[in-house]
Amino acid sequence: MTFPLDPLNAALDRLSRHPFYSDKLPNSVTDAAEFADAIPLMSRSDLVAEMQKPGYGTFGGTNPVRMNMSPMGGGLVPVMQTRRDLDRMISACRTHLDACGVEEGDVCAVFFGYHLFVAGLFYQTQMEAHGVTCIPLGPGEADRAVEICNAHNVNILAGNPSFSLRLLEAGVKPPKVFFAGGEAFTGNPTLYNAVADAMPGTMLVDAFSLSEVMPVGRTFPGGQGVHVFDELVYAEVIDPETLQPVADGERGELVLTHLQKEAQPLVRYRTGDLTVKITTPSVFGRTVCLPNVVFGRTDEMVKVKGVKLYPSEIRAVLLGIDGLDGGYRLTVSAKRGGSDTLSLALEGTAGDGAAELVSRRFKSQTLISVDEISIVAELEDGPSLIDQRGK
Repeated sequence: MTFPLDPLNAALDRLSRHPFYSDKLPNSVTDAAEFADAIPLMSRSDLVAEMQKPGYGTFGGTNPVRMNMSPMGGGLVPVMQTRRDLDRMISACRTHLDACGVEEGDVCAVFFGYHLFVAGLFYQTQMEAHGVTCIPLGPGEADRAVEICNAHNVNILAGNPSFSLRLLEAGVKPPKVFFAGGEAFTGNPTLYNAVADAMPGTMLVDAFSLSEVMPVGRTFPGGQGVHVFDELVYAEVIDPETLQPVADGERGELVLTHLQKEAQPLVRYRTGDLTVKITTPSVFGRTVCLPNVVFGRTDEMVKVKGVKLYPSEIRAVLLGIDGLDGGYRLTVSAKRGGSDTLSLALEGTAGDGAAELVSRRFKSQTLISVDEISIVAELEDGPSLIDQRGK
């Protein structure tokens, strides 16, 4: 990936005069290494603390035209967009809609939440700006949604994959494009394949965003994984223990920097999301890719057999396997010679075939082997991770 030096330096020059960043940022850097070395990381707690000050602290005064709310830090925190923020978001999304064949005269039903939250209005705004008729149905009420979709020639759906499957089963016609969000999609082969079977011929789009960063990336036709909207954000992946950038293809924490945002601009913002970043040939002008989107959180980490393991990765390993309900307990112990032993107990009713599949997925995902897998009807209460080494 070519380091976006000019866009980043333009952002640094502007934000070095922002009251939140005035004593934290240089006004320019020469390369990626200097960017990572000279600029401190920002956490969600930093954002929450500033937004809870009177007038939103140093993030106030930008005259936002939209304010959604997002649950952060035990309460609801405003997420703000200026008019130019929305225009830039629309411009970036327009390139994606064009790539997917979305055009004026299409009709889109949006099943994401509206009210205080971000996703519903996010999709409605970009669709309307593209000349698409947009029906703000929101989540729930499947029977009425079927009537509306079929009566008004809806040919684009945007919503939660599981709910959209219910709509297809209830009689909604398969759309030409489906925009998925709200749950693991391409990372859950069972769910993805079920949607693909229910929507033959439909272009399936996986999307990843944070309420604080809309959008981050989407799958593009002909691409593999989620490609980052790198005209809007600069994406890094860091080791959450050392806080140093990792090489492309290595697991770590996603860190994002807004390049042009006016309201609540974020610089080296730690998402807490575990991912892998790679560079690809250009896909509709974008080369920064998260091939597996995000597959865990970096809140916990344990070294096993010399490799960093994030227990939340196990949830991605278990997705879509029949007979497993998602409950797990990981136990790390030491053999007499000092080497690590890894045991995984799973909750469910699946048989040996599921255990073998989990074993293969676990090795592929974490790069280490699990020594023992057991499946029980119900796990006893207790922590999901037990480290018995040194006891």
